[in-house]
Amino acid sequence: MDSPESTALLRKVAAESIVLLRNEGSVLPLNPKEVKKVAIVGANAKAIVLSGGGSAALKASFFVSPYEGIVKALEGYGAQISYSEGARGMRHVNSHLYSLTMQM
Repeated sequence: MDSPESTALLRKVAAESIVLLRNEGSVLPLNPKEVKKVAIVGANAKAIVLSGGGSAALKASFFVSPYEGIVKALEGYGAQISYSEGARGMRHVNSHLYSLTMQM
């Protein structure tokens, strides 16, 4: 069910479960008021990946790439955000081709 309450709960769960690093010195979560520069690296940062495939089908009501989410979260704080596709891997979603197909 798509409601403000379920959206708030899902965002809370996602925010609390996303950190996979050891948080030494309580560095995370980042305070957007203190962030000066962010480098977003990787071709899939601009890709929208909804599920792992197979039986994990998902029909989302909206789509946000990691890049879009970071940019939106830091909007209005004056942080300098840079993006690089990085090294090309064997398997990745070409973000340029994806954005072209979404404009059609």
